[in-house]
Amino acid sequence: MLTSREDAYILGLWRADGYHRSSSIGLSNTDIGLIREFSGYLVRRFPKERLRLRIYIPASIEKSNVDNIGITDKISYCFVRKAKQVSYHLYVNSRPLLREFRESRKNLTDMESEFVIPYIAGRFDGDGSVGKDIKRDFRIAYTTKPEAETDKSLLKKVCPYQIKVYSYRKAKTFVLYCSRIDSSKLAKDLVLYSIKLQRLFGLPRRD
Repeated sequence: MLTSREDAYILGLWRADGYHRSSSIGLSNTDIGLIREFSGYLVRRFPKERLRLRIYIPASIEKSNVDNIGITDKISYCFVRKAKQVSYHLYVNSRPLLREFRESRKNLTDMESEFVIPYIAGRFDGDGSVGKDIKRDFRIAYTTKPEAETDKSLLKKVCPYQIKVYSYRKAKTFVLYCSRIDSSKLAKDLVLYSIKLQRLFGLPRRD
């Protein structure tokens, strides 16, 4: 799967917020920009008609006020009483593509150095955050320690920065954390690929 830096970014984004079943693969997120980014990848692999979009809408919001993104005509709407904001679930039915993603996930430790930064940018866009001044609190959240440790090892291949993994028992979360000394440096490394960081830096969206 990894034949370009864009592929690496998409893999990271999928690992953060990805969806998969026995024969389908996709992305779930409240951020339309990230959904569009993933759709751009999918339409380069499949006809637009293959894509499916499910939109989850809080009961307090009218369907007519929801952006359907214009990615595909195959849209279904679900009203969720307890939801606080609109969320999007974009997917395609493709076992071969799912196998590609799973294989790339299995071989993460062998990732070539040129793909590490865009991959981490994808993970950051899905599950990361940083202070508004971009100088502190750079972190990416994970559900398992091995995931976090793998990404830490990948970053250590290409970055000389102080990076640690912390465990939060109550939240059952593991966090990859970059020291305050190096947060802005790492952010600048990732900004070429990260949609979130481009917004914080006030840069135009990459195409």
